[in-house]
Amino acid sequence: MAVATRRPCTASPAGVDAETVGVMRHFATGVTVLTCGVGESAQGVTVSTFSTVPGKPPMACVALRSGSRALRAMAQSPTFVANGLAVEQEALARHFARRTRPSGLDQLPAQAWLDVRTDEVPRLRGAVAWLECRPELTVPFSDHELLIARVVSAVHRGGTPLVNFAGRLHCGPLTPTIRPGERDGKEPS
Repeated sequence: MAVATRRPCTASPAGVDAETVGVMRHFATGVTVLTCGVGESAQGVTVSTFSTVPGKPPMACVALRSGSRALRAMAQSPTFVANGLAVEQEALARHFARRTRPSGLDQLPAQAWLDVRTDEVPRLRGAVAWLECRPELTVPFSDHELLIARVVSAVHRGGTPLVNFAGRLHCGPLTPTIRPGERDGKEPS
């Protein structure tokens, strides 16, 4: 896997960072648990920074804290799985968000995992979708690193996704709101 060269970031004016981060939390994102490893070395981490690029080849990326156990595990694994969580999986999101979470498949009841074979990356049962990804590049930014990966397989089960908005998990149905004058999601002219 390659590591990109670092370009210097320009510093923001004093006080802007906290405000910017606060505003950034107001973009709704899906809640994803990344899993890698097999058996007792299986790892998982909850993220809300997972994103996809549906090009050719399809790619995915995620921002993980520099030096974190999750970054080391995902970047060094031959593949990892992005489990797009469903609304009923809030407890799993919270479990894998804990920094003190254990390793291995035994950290969860056996029924939480989807038919795990001993030689494959575990998937979480009940997720709305799974992407199997092969890490290709890490790019250091600020106190995080962007892990870029090639999507090698994809499965969509359906269901309502768990969403992170303003630092909270939202488990209700997502229904689009159309304002008077809007059509097909486009702003009125």
